[in-house]
Amino acid sequence: MKKIALCCLTCSLVSFTFAENTLETSYEVADSSSVNFEENSEPATAATINGKDSITLSSAYFGNQYTNKQLAVFGLEVLRGLSRFENFVVSNFSNDEQNVAKWITRIFSIWIYHSFNTAYHEIGHGLKARAYGSRFELCKHNEINDGFSKNENFFKFFVKRLANTSRAACKYEKTNMTDHESLVTAAAGMNNEVYISERISRDFHDRGTLGFPEAFAYFYGKLSPAMYALSKSSKNEVSDIERSDDPVCVGGYYKKLGISATKNDIALGGLVTTLLSGTSYSIIKAAFTGGDPTPISFHNFQMPDTFSYVTSKGISYRLASAYKFQDDLKILFGAEHVFHGKSTTEINLGFNKQFDSSLHNTNVEVVTTFCNGFNLEASCSVPVMNCLSINVGAGTYSCRSMLGERHSKNMENNKGRNSDIYVSVSYRY
Repeated sequence: MKKIALCCLTCSLVSFTFAENTLETSYEVADSSSVNFEENSEPATAATINGKDSITLSSAYFGNQYTNKQLAVFGLEVLRGLSRFENFVVSNFSNDEQNVAKWITRIFSIWIYHSFNTAYHEIGHGLKARAYGSRFELCKHNEINDGFSKNENFFKFFVKRLANTSRAACKYEKTNMTDHESLVTAAAGMNNEVYISERISRDFHDRGTLGFPEAFAYFYGKLSPAMYALSKSSKNEVSDIERSDDPVCVGGYYKKLGISATKNDIALGGLVTTLLSGTSYSIIKAAFTGGDPTPISFHNFQMPDTFSYVTSKGISYRLASAYKFQDDLKILFGAEHVFHGKSTTEINLGFNKQFDSSLHNTNVEVVTTFCNGFNLEASCSVPVMNCLSINVGAGTYSCRSMLGERHSKNMENNKGRNSDIYVSVSYRY
């Protein structure tokens, strides 16, 4: 029921925003000129999308190599494909029929994304359990007490969710997990939903605008943990750790570990950060002005976005922004602070550089996160043909940091540092 209510709420908000939009979908990078609260007034047409969308095959799509970050890339590509599909379908109908066609494609997009979101939420639990040395299995909720019988991959589970309306679950072994590890694992599903919203926001600022599927998924990811927390009652006691509802279980572990945060703080974080995000403002503003949402900047500073994560130290608020130093160079910066729980702060700083044709239009990004352990993430994308690019990425994470807590692949025995690398090939269309 919570999922249905959230879908209806999100769909109503986003549909109002896109109600008057034309068929052109803008994917052009935001204009680099600098005036107060500048927006792109001339969005790109559907024809300019060519070469902007992609289909990626990554080493992180296989078995033990799964990572939250690369599975989020898959989710983004699904959303972009759905936006393109909507444009294609609606453009083949007359003006009188376009509204009906638009709603049919949007219902289809919601169905596809809801299945992905469910799978991505559950794999969040599973990957974190595996990071602590436990095996896991994606399953139906009524199978959660059965024995381990299969090793189902993420993509198979996602496809099966398309035809299955029963409640999904991820079962994993808890017997050897500490309270700290159990808390982080219980929070991982909600954190994945917020992370995909953060990736959509970053993609929005990089590409210049977004379609209905991305806007729906953005609000859904930010509000889903909040709605989840608000829809569940709890005793606010240690006994809540026995509950299968993630926000209630997390609240129980906070109580047991003496951390001054509750499930209501999860709800508050989702609601506050939705209201204090530039992407939210861009989408809502488009509802009143018409046209597609476009990023807002102030003297080349990107209007910040905020996100709320559930950490082992409490509920954090993360701010992310960027400064366009040149047309081909962005300075990335942000911070994450725990406001409900054990106060701690992390700072991130980095850059994204697009090199010219003499270096084959190579894109390089490097981001460091520090103050609570040192983290370094780097990626490089090199076009090798008009429609293909090779991508390489690596990261090293401190398991003591909030970022490392979410993305480290191996945290068994709370080892100090974990590294990860991936290689992928993208087909651009």
